[in-house]
Amino acid sequence: MNNIIIRKETKEDYYNTEHMTLRAFWNIHGPGCNEHLLVHRLREAKEYVPELSRVAELDGRIVGAIFYSRARVVDGDTEHEVLTFGPLAVEPTCFSLGIGAKLLETTLALAKEAGYKGIVICGEPEYYPRHGFVTCDKFGIVHPVLGNFDAFMAYPLNEGFENINGKFYEAPVFEECEDKAQIEAYTKEFPYYKPLKLSCQWLHKERLGRISEIRKNSYTIKFWEKDIPAKLKGSFYGETAEKLPVVGDYVTFRYNPSGDSVILSVCERSSLLKRPDQAKTGVMQYMVSNVDYAFIITSLNEDYSYNRIARYASVALQGGAVPVVILTKSDLCGNTGRYISEVETISEEIRVHAVSALYEIGIDELKEYFKPGTTICLMGSSGAGKSTLLNAICGENVMKTGDVRESDSTGRHTTTHRQLILLENGVAVIDTPGMREVGMAGNEEGIDNTFSDIVELERHCRFSDCRHETEPGCAVKAAIKRGELSPERLKLYKSLSTENTNNYAKMKEISKWAKAYKKNKDIY
Repeated sequence: MNNIIIRKETKEDYYNTEHMTLRAFWNIHGPGCNEHLLVHRLREAKEYVPELSRVAELDGRIVGAIFYSRARVVDGDTEHEVLTFGPLAVEPTCFSLGIGAKLLETTLALAKEAGYKGIVICGEPEYYPRHGFVTCDKFGIVHPVLGNFDAFMAYPLNEGFENINGKFYEAPVFEECEDKAQIEAYTKEFPYYKPLKLSCQWLHKERLGRISEIRKNSYTIKFWEKDIPAKLKGSFYGETAEKLPVVGDYVTFRYNPSGDSVILSVCERSSLLKRPDQAKTGVMQYMVSNVDYAFIITSLNEDYSYNRIARYASVALQGGAVPVVILTKSDLCGNTGRYISEVETISEEIRVHAVSALYEIGIDELKEYFKPGTTICLMGSSGAGKSTLLNAICGENVMKTGDVRESDSTGRHTTTHRQLILLENGVAVIDTPGMREVGMAGNEEGIDNTFSDIVELERHCRFSDCRHETEPGCAVKAAIKRGELSPERLKLYKSLSTENTNNYAKMKEISKWAKAYKKNKDIY
């Protein structure tokens, strides 16, 4: 606190103040915010009161600001002048330093000394009462649209405020800054941050962050540029695995600056990638969430496996992500076109690229996926070149790489756990440990999407339970005979479908036994 300086804003501060204000309100009340535009326009409004407005500076950086303007309380033909302020903004990574309180303390004293009778605001009802604000119904002041409510508060400064009553009106600039097109255009002046529409908004005391790493029961939340250690709220224990946070989840949390923060809730997901946990029979492993593209990275050496790529693609499609197969080390392959054509037959929804990070072949094709706000998950076996590929695309060493053994063309594990990395342009990359085996369970939709051609043919079979073997009127066998479908593709489809059905049935049975055991244990 001793290093915080409260002072008047200068023109040289304008951009930094607005940038800080944008960060302070971003995604708090809804997707993005408009407060940075409001600050920009408010300075030119005739109602603005610069002699009371202040910024907070810490180590040469703007970390807070409060902006005052004149407002009106109208009762019939009688009009009273009052003060209002807003926004009161604090840099989100500095919330715990008392910056807002110091801005309030300084400027309330200035307003009182200037002779203003009182202040009327719409603000956080759990914060401002601690600084002497009370609801406006105590003074007969009413909001013209919403009437009286907890967030509509007043602060008496000098004698005579008790005689002011009527309807409250802010400066017109507050309404003028609600235009979405203008907000979007002005927001482009600042670094990119992803706007999110979530059911948890409006946020009050809780913060919004993203799970970037999990190690056993310890979580790391990416909160702006900070990595915050966190634990789960007690109510999570006993929940199903699907409801627990995974890397990529947006979560609300209660911030603790001196220890573990507490994760309060998991926000709704746009996608969720999962697979059976091979080490734990009957358990589904929920891997990553909110992924736009699943980069399935396979090198064109002994690592290449059509079967494994199909499995990865099914997992991605089942989870709601777009599968993008990247065939690396194309410089070591004499016939990349053959492999591209083969992979393209897996699904109509799959995208395929052959690249060489060493010689920068095909790298430019991948940049279309690296748009601000996008989340990309890297999947593939160890040694496939995930880290090398990402470093080549970004032009810097953002991930560690390991050597590849010449004996079997496989690599040493450089990723031991899932981790979210935020790039400077606003792209999030989730790296995953190498997986040489990908099981199937509860993945019907993903398999159907991967083999949509076979699913469509099945609809034309004479028998609804056709196994595509010796049955008459089988449309699938007819397609094979015509050369439109390969026997190998049908074999893979049947294999994955059978594995998926058997594993899912086994998991349901084990889950049933586990619930019965727990119930009996609780009784006795």
